[in-house]
Amino acid sequence: MADELQIYAKVSYSKGGAVVSRTVPTTNITIAGTAIAQGVQSIPTSDTTLTIVAAPGYVFVKNLDATNYVQVGTDATNWFLKLLAGQWGLFPINGTALHAKANTAACNLEFIVFSL
Repeated sequence: MADELQIYAKVSYSKGGAVVSRTVPTTNITIAGTAIAQGVQSIPTSDTTLTIVAAPGYVFVKNLDATNYVQVGTDATNWFLKLLAGQWGLFPINGTALHAKANTAACNLEFIVFSL
């Protein structure tokens, strides 16, 4: 099969006379393997490695906490994503590990990792 993973986005903004609307065409991605990893993990205030697939390709994460933020990265020093309470992110990953760290108290992080 082909095009097993489909990603698309729509962004709309209107405030103070500024109006922006963008729709990103669907990106179809062929997945060679069948592996995915998904779940909700409690993330403490220290570096935590999430258990993911061997050859990750795309990652969806959502901070389920109502107050605190979570940092996400590919190692304990490269925190490239900061998710405030309730925020989510979707990104391609180039690496074999996914790390996370909460700032003030443990936070639940939902994650889905797709292999390529």
